[in-house]
Amino acid sequence: MLNEKMVTNSSSAHPFFPLLSLFLLIVYKMHVIILMLTAIMGFIGSPCKVAAYGVYQQDLQQQPFAAWTQTVDPTFITPYSEQWVHMLESIFNAWGTHNATDKEEHCLHKLPEFTCSPMLWDDAIKHRDARHLRPQDIKSIVALGDSITAGFGMLSGRPPFASLWEYRGKAFSAGGDPGEYTLANFLSTYTDDIRGAPVGVTWPLSRGKGLNEAITGAKYQELEHEVNRLVRIYRSSEYSALKQEWKLVTLFIGANNVCLLCTPPVTKLPDVADVDVLEQSVRRVLERLRTDIGKSFVNLVGLFNVSSVFEASRGDPYCEYLFDTTHMFICSCIQDDDNQRQAADHVVYEYNRRLEKIALEYAELNDPGFAVAYQPGFAAFPVSKYKQSYFSGVDCFHPNQCANRVMAIVLWNNMFSTPEEKLIPYDVENLTIKCPDSHRPYLQ
Repeated sequence: MLNEKMVTNSSSAHPFFPLLSLFLLIVYKMHVIILMLTAIMGFIGSPCKVAAYGVYQQDLQQQPFAAWTQTVDPTFITPYSEQWVHMLESIFNAWGTHNATDKEEHCLHKLPEFTCSPMLWDDAIKHRDARHLRPQDIKSIVALGDSITAGFGMLSGRPPFASLWEYRGKAFSAGGDPGEYTLANFLSTYTDDIRGAPVGVTWPLSRGKGLNEAITGAKYQELEHEVNRLVRIYRSSEYSALKQEWKLVTLFIGANNVCLLCTPPVTKLPDVADVDVLEQSVRRVLERLRTDIGKSFVNLVGLFNVSSVFEASRGDPYCEYLFDTTHMFICSCIQDDDNQRQAADHVVYEYNRRLEKIALEYAELNDPGFAVAYQPGFAAFPVSKYKQSYFSGVDCFHPNQCANRVMAIVLWNNMFSTPEEKLIPYDVENLTIKCPDSHRPYLQ
């Protein structure tokens, strides 16, 4: 249903507006049906998308964009909903151009092939512990987080050719699509049967697939819900045998919390973005994993700076309009306000320091069945340097397929680097892939 708060009463301004509001309501209902059909036809190809949107595009072009924005308040729109995409579509239509659909990405810079060979080296350890895990010791792969981990909009063009799928099979941390750059596929070089890696896509806001339990829109306060589902899955007949095997868990979350920091009115740091709340939430989740899942190596992945996303939008009319003019509920801190962006970056810095602190404390516990490592590589991803080359076409915010491939390589390299090496800057234009060997065989 269209939220009544989204349609304002403008009859006093002009007698045409009540009719316009009714017209928009009818068009919106048509859009919901067409969007569903378009999502299904996304598997068939872009010509079907063009045909499905033909009549609808004519309607959109006939209605002034200014009038549409006067009747819809973006602050009432739920992110990732049909209304949310409808507003993005109307904004893009105002520019009168279209870009590619959800075909395979052609990345700005060529990535190295994964040529690591299976490691046959035997270290003679009979009772394997969490500090001496080789790639071949991992039998299942888990991902916890938000829409980035779910792969939201990864292969999307601009609206109306936007794709709302969650491309979990291509997500950097746990995707299982054949030939894709993901941790799961990298690990498959060393073990014949890595379990838990999803393939294909899911609808937005899906409650996970395989062992990728990330939920679009999730905040770190909601991580325990993801762990609850994970516990149930490992108790099921399909995965119960893996409970006693080693697992790789990647936890990457917090962007939605940071993005709520600048939601007006900005009076004080809300609890939803408080670094103490982050630390408490992550600690609870890690203890749940340690006690209820067991035998795990956990990647705590550092966040990227919000300001870099804003800088990457400069020079792109569609992205600038989203962030500067409409203040779409994508990330309220990505707007032309230096103070708010600096405040958000400061929160990200504190988040990452807390994650690093937690990882160090778990290292001191020296639990033979559970290890936690802080992986900082994403914080150094120079996204602003490459503008929109690494962002989804639908919202200029989520990482696209090319970014996910880089993220998979960076995270893999972090996993086989010393704490000092993890901080060494890398060059996206000349990435290399670290291969574990007898001199450095263990996850760290």
